[in-house]
Amino acid sequence: MAALKGLLKKGLGEMDFNAGGGLINWFPGHMAAATRAIRNRLKLADLVIEVRDARIPISSINSDLQSHLSSKRRVIALNKKDLANPNIMHKWVNYFETCKQDCIPINAHSKSSVTKLLELVELKLKEAILKEPTLLVMVVGVPNVGKSCLINSIHQIAQSRFPGKEKNKRAAVGPLPGVTQDIAGFKV
Repeated sequence: MAALKGLLKKGLGEMDFNAGGGLINWFPGHMAAATRAIRNRLKLADLVIEVRDARIPISSINSDLQSHLSSKRRVIALNKKDLANPNIMHKWVNYFETCKQDCIPINAHSKSSVTKLLELVELKLKEAILKEPTLLVMVVGVPNVGKSCLINSIHQIAQSRFPGKEKNKRAAVGPLPGVTQDIAGFKV
């Protein structure tokens, strides 16, 4: 048994647990870098779509960005509504409305759902569109909430509205977090 403990200690190193029960921090370097870059680019954004998981809309917040996002025009997209409890979903929408935040439950794989989100975005940007036809909309959120899937759905809708335009690049998607670790721009 002593040999096994020695082997584990050698292979894993010394593992101490915080007896005081302090905070555990898991924030990968690429997320910290992305958060800094998003803060810098927020000044340029006309609107922010903050994607959250509809099953856990409070837990899927990037709390480091909230103070910066509160000063921007923003729509909270509760993605994966098809996986969330429908009996609770309307309560979350009411909660965000009482906080004076625009919120819409969506399924990023559903064209009709994403179209409703785009209608809300267009409504919020109505005055800005009259002044400037090219606008910057940022899509932000923690890993695996469906940002890339939403971007790709928006591309599909745009191509059906404006056929004949050249093919635009698409966002990489995957079932595991970390498929898209960089900040990219997509022309729609």
